[in-house]
Amino acid sequence: MLFLAGCSNNLTGDVTLEVEVTPIEKIEVYHFHSDRQCSTCKTIGENLDETIERYFLNEVNSGKITYGHINVQDSENREITNRYGASGTSLWIGIYDENGFRAENDQGIWYKLNDKEEFIDYLKNLIEKRLSGEMN
Repeated sequence: MLFLAGCSNNLTGDVTLEVEVTPIEKIEVYHFHSDRQCSTCKTIGENLDETIERYFLNEVNSGKITYGHINVQDSENREITNRYGASGTSLWIGIYDENGFRAENDQGIWYKLNDKEEFIDYLKNLIEKRLSGEMN
């Protein structure tokens, strides 16, 4: 037992995590859906709206964030749907930085659907990371 206690002193130390940070010009957050939305699709849209309204209205008003709901079946949305590669219900974040545009399909929201506040907190944190330039 003394041996283990003595060894535990060797387990202390600093840990450094490298985080990729890139200056962000703006981001887009889009809820893609089809003509007929199930309750899950509607929940994603409602939670996106609430997250933006609670935490990011200043960024929306300044143009730093654009968000919305895009029907992938509407031919008027073909260009944006193709740019993102969306084909059904999904939540995408488009990032504009010095390297141009890139889109990410967020899968984490699917694990948060049963808890509205957990979903909103998750999405808030994700948007804040992207706004700060953190891509990990």
